[in-house]
Amino acid sequence: MASTCKTALVLCGGGSQGAAEVGLYRAMLEQDIQPDFILGSSVGAINGAFIASGMSPGQLKKLWLEISRRSLYRMNPQLFWKWRKAPGLFKPTGLRQFLNERLPVKSFEELAIPLTVVATDLQKAEPVYLESGPLLPALMASCAIPLFFPPQQYEGKQLVDGGVTNNVPVNRAVHKGAGRIYGILCECMQDLEEPVEGFLQVFMRSMQVNLRQRIFYDLNRYGGKCSFYLIDLCINTRLTHMLDFSKTETVMEESYRHAKSVLARQLSTGQSGILS
Repeated sequence: MASTCKTALVLCGGGSQGAAEVGLYRAMLEQDIQPDFILGSSVGAINGAFIASGMSPGQLKKLWLEISRRSLYRMNPQLFWKWRKAPGLFKPTGLRQFLNERLPVKSFEELAIPLTVVATDLQKAEPVYLESGPLLPALMASCAIPLFFPPQQYEGKQLVDGGVTNNVPVNRAVHKGAGRIYGILCECMQDLEEPVEGFLQVFMRSMQVNLRQRIFYDLNRYGGKCSFYLIDLCINTRLTHMLDFSKTETVMEESYRHAKSVLARQLSTGQSGILS
């Protein structure tokens, strides 16, 4: 157990399933669990930035409902004339504009809670942890999902989604002195009973396999140094793909009820690890 006993909120990537993190945050505050610092990868970095700026669960929910009604991604026209060299299927200009308009602050230094944003350096094939300077370019880099969105240039580096190298950055949280780590896994960790079909579903499941193996590795490695409270997101609502925002409100409400129940049980039993 880390001697500082600081509490870290670790927010992972998962595209539209990141709405579940709104429910977790609401449940945490109701149990008076306040994070000392936040780490986020991909959509978790975006949630983390809004939470770290002081946004309430209600305000964050309103923001997600606005996202579900807007088209933040447009097909990349380069696909039609240089498809093999096009940097991504979509242009993220809508997301950039949305964040630029909605972020309450412009830099890491203005945040009320310290934030670490995770991205991936394509050239060095390693995670990058961004903690200072302008906030918007760091968030855009962290959620640049390969295949879907183009890599982002950041201080001379070519960066993509943080989930490629460290989707649930619990190791970084331990390194920063966390004694307790809370988070919700944006994908269900259960085995599948049916074959995976369709290239998008195969891609997503492959990412889930990578996530699962990394989480088990980190739990085994750091379990003696820190208490983990990672909630397994096995709720009734499943989305068709990571850019499906059709069930955003339902995901937030179901994840809230699930997290509220799990956290109440955890506080009474002292159980840690992956909680379901």
